[in-house]
Amino acid sequence: MKIKHGRQDVEVDQIEVVKSDEPWCEYSLADGSKIRVRHVLGAMFRAQHSFTEDEDPLYITRSQIVVIPAEIPDDLRRKE
Repeated sequence: MKIKHGRQDVEVDQIEVVKSDEPWCEYSLADGSKIRVRHVLGAMFRAQHSFTEDEDPLYITRSQIVVIPAEIPDDLRRKE
């Protein structure tokens, strides 16, 4: 199958993920907020004829970043 990678169409094989660990990362911000971020993998592909500069296989992902507030100071919340 072909997918877009940058400006090119790349011939790829979809690779099954057999184990996954997608922990939340927590960031404390200067405004007193704490934000949690997680990278969620949707699909993994290996290019058939493309390699990195080190001659390793080129892997391409389809993924999404999930961001949620963990703690928000009261003074930052919208007041109705």
